[in-house]
Amino acid sequence: MFLQDWLTLKIVKIENKWINIELKNWDKIAYKKEWKKYIWTYIWYECNADYKADFLYKLNYKQVERFYQLNKKAENIFNNIKDELKIVFPKLKFITAKMNYSGDIIYLYFFYEDRIDFRPYLKELKQLIWMNFFLYQVWARDRIRLHPKSKYIYGDCWHQLCCTKHMCKIDTIPTSTIHLQNLQSQNIDHQKGVCGKLKCCLKYEEEHYKKEIEKYPKIWTSLEIEWKKYIVAGINVLSKYIFLKDDKWFISKFNLDNYK
Repeated sequence: MFLQDWLTLKIVKIENKWINIELKNWDKIAYKKEWKKYIWTYIWYECNADYKADFLYKLNYKQVERFYQLNKKAENIFNNIKDELKIVFPKLKFITAKMNYSGDIIYLYFFYEDRIDFRPYLKELKQLIWMNFFLYQVWARDRIRLHPKSKYIYGDCWHQLCCTKHMCKIDTIPTSTIHLQNLQSQNIDHQKGVCGKLKCCLKYEEEHYKKEIEKYPKIWTSLEIEWKKYIVAGINVLSKYIFLKDDKWFISKFNLDNYK
């Protein structure tokens, strides 16, 4: 059983084999780690878990209602103080707020590229937030996922964003993925998502490209075809073509099957 935390976006794995309860996607359950109790959301697919925990119970209708009421209360508090937060921290982008199930701690989520030291501002924060609080820094990708209206944000494909729909963990997309899929000649901005980072969907076909590219000669290596020497200038995995340059820098296109 895999669960997603509604406060830290981490994944936990419940390993109690004797648990026999029917769970639907996005059901809420309570679990215990060490001496603390948490509320998590059930997800129906397997993920790499951050840690393991003990199952307690599935939330009933009234408990789920309380869960959403606390979320609404956190949003109201956030809306009342976000203007003051912008004045105190003009460089930070505050996204939203959530409340723990006990209703005594509020979690404020903000986005900032660098680390920030809040110790000089503790007095102002305590005056501004009248209850126990926790400041949680997220990065560019989680900033979109946590946005209150993230379910209404659509990508270039006219579908709901992957990070808000089914992705449990968001990995870093290296620029080498663009080169691997032969997309470096296109405008880099076209390869970026709403968050300003490389699109998560570039990761979907990465393993396929890594496997297929082993069938091709490496770029800028020399090879000989029909007694003529060429230099590999490029490859296209989808169309299965190899682009070769001769000694006069004339580019020819060969099919992978002919190369073999």
